[in-house]
Amino acid sequence: MRLPQGFADDVKNQGDIVRVVSDYVSLKKRGANYLACCPFHSEKTPSFTVHAGKGLFKCFGCGAGGDAVKFVELYQKLSFPEAIRSLAQRAGMAVPAERATRVGDGVFGHDGHCVRS
Repeated sequence: MRLPQGFADDVKNQGDIVRVVSDYVSLKKRGANYLACCPFHSEKTPSFTVHAGKGLFKCFGCGAGGDAVKFVELYQKLSFPEAIRSLAQRAGMAVPAERATRVGDGVFGHDGHCVRS
């Protein structure tokens, strides 16, 4: 399940982390950042911060952090390629066909069957 090189970067450039995170968590604007209770652990006082300008999130309680792709990975429990596909579909981007992976002398598809020797 490989995506073409550069597709992940294209998806990341299309995404607005505030919009992505706010689909799952209720954010409140505080200065340049947005705050919320962390969706990855139980807390009463918000320690989850989203920085729109940097395109990053960080929880100062549990340490979770990253970009919009990492947030979707953690929240939806997806792999990196699955999170990229999810964000691409959300942004209305066409997801390119999967590329086969070369293993040894044969070329194998995502299901592990030999496509070409």
